[in-house]
Amino acid sequence: MAQMKKITKKHEKYENFLSKFPNSGRLTADKFAEIWQHYDSNDSGYIDEDGLDLFFRDLLQSMTGDKNISDQTVKDMKDCFMSAYDDAGDGRIAITEMSNILPTDETFILLFRREERLESSVDMMELWRKYDKDRSGYINADELKYFIRDLLHKRGKEVEDEKLEEYTAGILTIFDKNGDGRLGLKEMARILSIEPQDNFLTQFELKSKTMSYKEKQKHFNKVFDYYDKGKSGAIEGDELDAFVADLMAPDMDSMSVNQVELFKKGILSNCDKNKDGKIQRDELRLCLGLYLDMSV
Repeated sequence: MAQMKKITKKHEKYENFLSKFPNSGRLTADKFAEIWQHYDSNDSGYIDEDGLDLFFRDLLQSMTGDKNISDQTVKDMKDCFMSAYDDAGDGRIAITEMSNILPTDETFILLFRREERLESSVDMMELWRKYDKDRSGYINADELKYFIRDLLHKRGKEVEDEKLEEYTAGILTIFDKNGDGRLGLKEMARILSIEPQDNFLTQFELKSKTMSYKEKQKHFNKVFDYYDKGKSGAIEGDELDAFVADLMAPDMDSMSVNQVELFKKGILSNCDKNKDGKIQRDELRLCLGLYLDMSV
């Protein structure tokens, strides 16, 4: 039976995914998103390894009409395109890089071109609070539409409501991995180009393993200053939410603000010794010891 399944799979008819889309005209946001989702097979936010080979094979077949493209031809084309369009030089294609290969709605791609980066996860939480208007702990489709409109407005672009709907659907297709029609914190972070390696606490934990006690103390102060954005002498409000979200992130595939709130209660219960709902410097020392298993 196993052998029969193997043979059947081997002789399955190969279907070029790109053949579903016309060669003329620019791809709309929803069509581009559909293509992206297909080739980003591991949901990494990039097209890499097997996804790249499959994409360039399909692209070659679509361009030439030849269904018998050799592996070497695919490799040669991939090498050529990657040398021209792999701006980061990391051997994979990001959304903005893909838009250089496929004719795409340029205004939609503007959403992924980050001329400015958020300075910290605290900025991310402040932005979140602005658009999570119903305080559901998620960004729903309507709230996402307002975010897209404001982002394009900042870049001097005004679009009709019909286009905003299309862009919203495209963003959800790419980033809403569980298909619930809304975005959690981690999904929103991907839109804002916040990578896991940007997590300040994770970096602190990794670096601290090779630090002397003196170096660890110095870096600990950097951690506190990073989250105490208001320089009040305590981590509070959005600062505390950002700290908790960063603490949770490595162990969570997805994350909602409601989960952050729940975890925050546990942190305050264990670390907030003066019960003021904030985390002072000495209390942060306790938090890092408890939750990152380190002595600082």
